Amino acid sequence: MEFIQLEAFERVVRDGNFTRAADSLGVTQPAISTRISQLEAELGGKLFERQGRQLHLTPLGTTFLPYTERILAMMADSQKAVKDFHSGKIGQVKIAAPTPFVLGLLVDVLAEFRRQYPAVDVLIRERNKTTIFDMLHDNTITLGLVNAPVFDNSFRQIARFQDPIRAVVSPDHELAHYGGPLGMETIYQHTIFRVSMFPRMTAFIDDVAEHGRRGSGGAVIAVPMVMALRMAKKGQGITFLPESYVQQVLDEGDLVFIEIEDMPALKSTPVIIALKTRKLDIAHEEFVRIMMEQWRHLLV
Repeated sequence: MEFIQLEAFERVVRDGNFTRAADSLGVTQPAISTRISQLEAELGGKLFERQGRQLHLTPLGTTFLPYTERILAMMADSQKAVKDFHSGKIGQVKIAAPTPFVLGLLVDVLAEFRRQYPAVDVLIRERNKTTIFDMLHDNTITLGLVNAPVFDNSFRQIARFQDPIRAVVSPDHELAHYGGPLGMETIYQHTIFRVSMFPRMTAFIDDVAEHGRRGSGGAVIAVPMVMALRMAKKGQGITFLPESYVQQVLDEGDLVFIEIEDMPALKSTPVIIALKTRKLDIAHEEFVRIMMEQWRHLLV
């Protein structure tokens, strides 16, 4: 049983067919077929079966897959450990997250981690949820920070947070001086910046933006979260953002929360995930520990 055979098997499972697996590994399709055939001969049975155009695991393949994933993860970890030994590195943290989580949840965590572990390399990638799943499977990263839910059973959830979505305006905005909880009808008279983050929030903001056309000059203004934040700071209007994302700006006095009495209780639900088959090293465990301490008030 060889590493390239296990690698081919895992990649065919993930990509769904031999051709895509060959492209991913940079080899020919016959080479993939040969490696799978050799592995099947050693295991004494078929790993895949075809149902029409679809490729499915046999019972033998289903049984063998988690062991393959574990071996590949251990190989990746061992190769990294040897590389770090020869280069004199103490460790490395590799994590990916969408833009709002990078800017909202990870900045202070990174600062504290660097204070405690200045010799540990840190690689933070800004990616979407689907890409983060692929990077975890490829061992390109070790930790992912994504919005729940996560349905892929190959991942374990290490920590889960609940981050309230809040309405924010500039301290100079008219709504900041209203003097009590607002009704939704009140904010419709003002410019509203529409942002999108997860399905329930998107549905709510879409409805608010449509009702708020008259306050926005008849237009719906849909912008990225980072732009909505800056426009609100300029006093241009109101927007809805995760509390962690705006916390620093609030602390600096450039934004304030406004309370809307008939607004639904919306929460972003970030989760830290990793492959079940991959044991975290000390560097990653410490990064997670610091993040949980930093945002303990949001922990579920």
